[in-house]
Amino acid sequence: MLATLRFILVMLTGILLGLVSAWWAVGNLRFEGGRSIGQWSMQNDGAITNPYEAARAIRRGGGGLGPSEGIELITEVSADNQPLEAACAYLIAGPMPQGVLWTLAVSDRNGHLPDNPARRFGFTSLDAMTFGAERQIRISIGRDVRPGDFVATTGLSNLRLTLRLYSPTLATRAPGAEQLPTVTSLGCEGGAAS
Repeated sequence: MLATLRFILVMLTGILLGLVSAWWAVGNLRFEGGRSIGQWSMQNDGAITNPYEAARAIRRGGGGLGPSEGIELITEVSADNQPLEAACAYLIAGPMPQGVLWTLAVSDRNGHLPDNPARRFGFTSLDAMTFGAERQIRISIGRDVRPGDFVATTGLSNLRLTLRLYSPTLATRAPGAEQLPTVTSLGCEGGAAS
């Protein structure tokens, strides 16, 4: 009887540890297959060979981009390596790679979109304002409306930014950090703006 109870306890412990480790592996952006470019984490489409990559792509609400389509970059931190918070305002500013179609989406870490009256969840290379010869962008996000390109983060408890760059050449030669926008804090509710 005691041997049976030990066996059941060992089996339940093994199952629990297996589930917890799988949940961690699927939720960890920088685990196997991800590569950092500045504050952005590049998500590879390794779903064919890596089941964790496939589960990660499904969990974040997308199927990923194939090598002939482009790359997907995600960040959950600001330029000073602080976690993005929905109660704070941020400026996404800087260049985008030349000759590339792109989309920038705002969501929470579970893939839920903001609940805002404008039904605006991000911008694309076709509708964002760009400045200068380098086509620099300036997109604000936060709860309080700001002038220019803006996405309200109403209804989100945390933030994730997903930048998709559509170009087959990017799969072999990813852009450098100097070719991507940075996310800087503009301040938080109840705190002073920086």
